[in-house]
Amino acid sequence: MQFIYHHRTMGRSSQAMHIRSLVEALKADGHEVTIVSPPGVDPLKSAGMMPFLRKEDRARGLQRIWKYISCECPQFVFEVFELLYNLFLPFRLLPVLLRQPNAVLYERHAYFMFMGVLLGNWLKRPVILEVNELSGFTRVRGLIMGRLARRIDAWIFSRATYILCVSRVLANEAQRRGAKVERVHVLPNAIDVNRFRGPGLRQPVRARLGLEDSIVLGHVGLFLPWDRLDALIEVVKCIRGQHPEIRVLLVGDGPEMQNLKQTAFRLGMEREVIFSGPVPRDDVPAYIDAMDICVLPDSSAFGSPIALFEFMAMGKPCVVPDLGPIRDVIDDHVTGVMFPHGDCNALGQALLSLVQDPALRIQIGAQAKDTVFERHTWTANARFVVQLALGESSARTFAQMNPVDCDTD
Repeated sequence: MQFIYHHRTMGRSSQAMHIRSLVEALKADGHEVTIVSPPGVDPLKSAGMMPFLRKEDRARGLQRIWKYISCECPQFVFEVFELLYNLFLPFRLLPVLLRQPNAVLYERHAYFMFMGVLLGNWLKRPVILEVNELSGFTRVRGLIMGRLARRIDAWIFSRATYILCVSRVLANEAQRRGAKVERVHVLPNAIDVNRFRGPGLRQPVRARLGLEDSIVLGHVGLFLPWDRLDALIEVVKCIRGQHPEIRVLLVGDGPEMQNLKQTAFRLGMEREVIFSGPVPRDDVPAYIDAMDICVLPDSSAFGSPIALFEFMAMGKPCVVPDLGPIRDVIDDHVTGVMFPHGDCNALGQALLSLVQDPALRIQIGAQAKDTVFERHTWTANARFVVQLALGESSARTFAQMNPVDCDTD
């Protein structure tokens, strides 16, 4: 089959990893994929790179324009640019659609973007819309024109051929905004099996970081305020009295980096909390392998955290908050350990249950690895997309999940 994958991201971080992973899986299965990106953006090359977080972050070529708009424009002006992108898109996307009359349009949903669906409908093409976030939920950049964003969502949801949501929470909300139930499917994020089937590299990383005799609690990602990694440091401070061998390994960077370092210093934990800084994408599995327990102290109420799948793929037991997107993937005390969202005492107890029971760590980690390799690979996701494009009803695998409540206020 032929697919045209259109997106409006800057082609960096986990967004680009999602794009590249799905595109490569489709190509590996013998399908032709053409990516339509904003000018100067190539997610196949920049996937996994850190997003532009600071003014001093370097950008080249047209990326400097996108960085300026993303980092320095006032919020209202930023949203106006998002709207104006619809006027530019026909010049970018329409020629590709006309050159490939049999291609399916696969579009990554973005705030205020409607032109892709409009062009697909005009040319009578199947349009598969991938939804990773929606107005009404917390947005990294914030949102002023929320009512307009919701109206545009309602319009495109009523016209897309299929809607793929990365969580049931988003699927339920898409239906509330006008999407027909039979068009909405749930397809969480996944892993590239080739990145996680190599030999373990646990010992070299642990030796380099001085963690040989420690029980390592770890996290990998972009450090954002709502990840509550500061709460993890505080919880570990409390439980280290019982288990002084516990250390924390935080891999990555982000807006919260300085705050996390200050928290560790304030609690006298600067030697117990190891900040690796950002590491090359290919090195991430080795750093995860150096961990004994992986932790998501908090997560978004709607998104599908790629890090969770990577933790599971490395056979690590995960301690995670009880949230809808997490329940889409984790079976409590089988493939991970859940704690009530926002309950730091429960987080501490969940961590202790694994720290004190090495056999349980191995058991849950092994089951997590089996589950993610069976159900959550990019190859499986790509085949799911192909089934939808072919109109095969058997593609409703994940859509059979029971609905969950969500709060979008």
